[in-house]
Amino acid sequence: MGSNHALRNSETAPKVQSESVRRNDSPLENEMENRIENLDKLFDSINAALDQESFSDKPHALDLVNDLRVKMKAIHNMFRVAKLLSEPARESMISRVRHSLNDLEEVVASHLGVELT
Repeated sequence: MGSNHALRNSETAPKVQSESVRRNDSPLENEMENRIENLDKLFDSINAALDQESFSDKPHALDLVNDLRVKMKAIHNMFRVAKLLSEPARESMISRVRHSLNDLEEVVASHLGVELT
């Protein structure tokens, strides 16, 4: 059983190594990851501010922020999948994610009055 365990580890070692080499993201991918993280932080801040305030349209505002957060999470999941793909599918999917992220940032800017740079 010990030799069987060693064999399995040696079979999986090259795969782990090649995955770590593949995970070197491009500057564009790093930028997109940062933009997604910034949106997540923004939504956390807005939720915290809304929780402290009381006003008549609060449920609508919370719904809007939650809807935008769900869209951001979907974009993040698409991005994570795209990073696992091989070319040319990877490039195509990254392009779609970038387009979706741009659209989401425009919606955030127009609905929440926040400019994202």
